[in-house]
Amino acid sequence: MIEGKHGGTLNLAARENIAHQDVHQEASPALSTWGPGIVYSRLLRFQSGPELDLPSLAVECELCEGWGMSETGTEFRFRLRDGVRWQNIPPVNGRALTSDDIAFSYERQRQDGWPNAPLLHMVEEIAAPQPNILRIYLLAPDADFFASLADGRSKIVARDAVQVQGDLKGGPTIGSGPWILTETRSDVSHTFESNPDYFERPYPFVDKLKIHVITDAETRDAAFRVGALDVQQMEPQEWEKYRQQEPGTPFMRVRAPGTGLEVALNTSVSPFDDARIRRAVFQAMDPWQAVEEVWLGAAFVSLGMPPAEADWLLAEPDLRDYFGDADLARELLSNSGLDLPLSVSMKVGDFGEPYRAHASRIADEMRAIGFAPTLQLMNRRQFGDEVWLGGDYQMFVGPIAPVTTPNGYMLPVLHSQGRWNTTRHSDAELDRLIEAQAVELDPMARKELVLNIQRRALEGAYRFTPATGAAVWAWRPRVQNFHPNFAGFEYSHWANVWIDE
Repeated sequence: MIEGKHGGTLNLAARENIAHQDVHQEASPALSTWGPGIVYSRLLRFQSGPELDLPSLAVECELCEGWGMSETGTEFRFRLRDGVRWQNIPPVNGRALTSDDIAFSYERQRQDGWPNAPLLHMVEEIAAPQPNILRIYLLAPDADFFASLADGRSKIVARDAVQVQGDLKGGPTIGSGPWILTETRSDVSHTFESNPDYFERPYPFVDKLKIHVITDAETRDAAFRVGALDVQQMEPQEWEKYRQQEPGTPFMRVRAPGTGLEVALNTSVSPFDDARIRRAVFQAMDPWQAVEEVWLGAAFVSLGMPPAEADWLLAEPDLRDYFGDADLARELLSNSGLDLPLSVSMKVGDFGEPYRAHASRIADEMRAIGFAPTLQLMNRRQFGDEVWLGGDYQMFVGPIAPVTTPNGYMLPVLHSQGRWNTTRHSDAELDRLIEAQAVELDPMARKELVLNIQRRALEGAYRFTPATGAAVWAWRPRVQNFHPNFAGFEYSHWANVWIDE
């Protein structure tokens, strides 16, 4: 527990409008993390604080006070906190929250076809034998199960509220969290007041939280410059300008694996059916120089997988073995016996100037060692449907699909049988490692497996993210104790912030 001042208003900005208020029927963070969904608690949440080394998927209890697990890793027993009550709003009226509420919420969330059901896909049965005891049984061990429960979309809602209209699309939005929704206008703002009955005192510190809906990046940055917003994720170029004007502005760079620019090579078509050619493409690139010159330092190099802890990511010296050696790249091409220059079609997702500039840079690096790339610019819908999901490409450069957990990337994308394995690689050893880590419940053993998976995937030169997301967050000096963790759509850190006027 920390000490801080109570009072004041914290002003934030959401990037998108919400479609409705039913958190189980909408996957967008505009609702779960930057909208009315923040009134709800979860059984678990992701940790945040000054001592946390990001990125991190480390979890802690929110509604629970402890848990136990069977030796098989398929049975879990959660003991709930005492004194948790719903917000005092009809028809729930401040009654006690029980294990039946959690069981009801998870059963509702995992209905077939609902967007957040995949988070609970390994759940076989949920039971509430006592008001303060919850039991969950899994179909098989799942090393990412706690991350799924902590995900910002795994909300606990009240049956009483759902029964008012049969769903929660139009409210009532009644949670057990630190914020009470007082007004919402989907295209303007969402306004909250502190919950006087919140079970974790002295939080929240601020009296009011207002999330302004501002869909234009330039307008958000302008609102921060003039003081209308207290905290802002700034675009790299805008941040560099602002930092020169206001050098004392507090800021942080938050690494965000599972986001950013990705490169992928289709192993089922020539010339990328030859591993030497794929490795030559990787060795032709210097992604670290591109991070500095194209992304202004607001990115980093990785395979693209969200790690459970920061030290699950390969260190830069290990990564550099696979990139930035033009002489080796030329040797690999020469040894292939193919006629040079080697023609390659590169499909580029048009997601903004940095994506186009980075793709152009990669093409130049490839030309320098013996390729003849041609670039085809594709709009967002085409790229998503035809390239990332459809697999219609020889080589692509574009955004990675957003994923939030290690298994959410490795099983569907990296595994040979994964539904998003559009590089069409087949690698039995990689599959074995992925399957082993997916059920490994010992964090240290799983970490070693994940490090080996990254090495194996980079040796195969299938895909990687040369500009993995690293957001720049800036805040006004009056904002104190801002130590966020945005992993898995987390939002609990706002309750810890206080205002020093």
